[in-house]
Amino acid sequence: MSEITFENVGEDYVSLADGLKKKITHEGHGEVPPLGSSVNVHYVGTLLSDGTKFDSSRDRNVPFSFDLGRGSVIKGWDEGVATMKTGEIAELVCAPDYAYGAAGSPPKIPPNATLKFEVEMIGFTEPVDTPEKKIEVASAKKEEGNTFFKAGQYANAKFAYEKGKELVQGIWGVENDVQKSATELTIALGANITMCSLKLGDYGEAIKEAKEVLKKDSANIKTIWRLGQAYMHTGEYEDGLAVVKDGLKLAPEDPNLKSVLSQIQQKQAQYHKKEKTMYKKMFEGN
Repeated sequence: MSEITFENVGEDYVSLADGLKKKITHEGHGEVPPLGSSVNVHYVGTLLSDGTKFDSSRDRNVPFSFDLGRGSVIKGWDEGVATMKTGEIAELVCAPDYAYGAAGSPPKIPPNATLKFEVEMIGFTEPVDTPEKKIEVASAKKEEGNTFFKAGQYANAKFAYEKGKELVQGIWGVENDVQKSATELTIALGANITMCSLKLGDYGEAIKEAKEVLKKDSANIKTIWRLGQAYMHTGEYEDGLAVVKDGLKLAPEDPNLKSVLSQIQQKQAQYHKKEKTMYKKMFEGN
């Protein structure tokens, strides 16, 4: 069998340029991203010659983001991803001139290597330059995150919420109604990031995000509940009990707070029992 090369990669690939070919494996929807958009993708990169994988955002379970057409990625990506719609999955085959050229990218990518990328366009954010537009786009990212969350795609949901939060958390010095909308959206997105972090088992991140939310909205009961859960998972029982008890002063009958309070107390009791047994064995050994 002859070696697969850029020239004979397959008739089902469309040539986008002299050094770039594309095959759509799953159709997307909507429009392609405008130049300058922040695009969010998942990808798996392999050497065309033997299929060796050299990088994958899926292995890290974190999408990759870059500004389209700014030269921050290889030429094959700048031009290939520009043709993709949201939800589309495609294979991009990049000749050396559209990849890392004669130098390669040691140690994983040799000189003059032709690369193949499976790329999924998760979504994109158009360039925004006004507070009102930032709020509009961040709201859309929130809805995008909600869709991912309902589908159980928590990493993608968290990424969408984070992108929305980046847009609005720095808005200041604007009219009161605009500032109010930005603050409310920042709180909602931060709460959703906390929720995703818990689902992903990233309890440190959940604690950090929850604290940021509670600085702006100290009576956010759901976030108090999630912060209590995160503290329980990290074994910080005293902190967990304190925050949940404060929450119960605000909402004495909240079933979620009551439940997590009981769970933390049980975990703490189990820990102390185990600790006591361990010390007893140590002294008996002496």
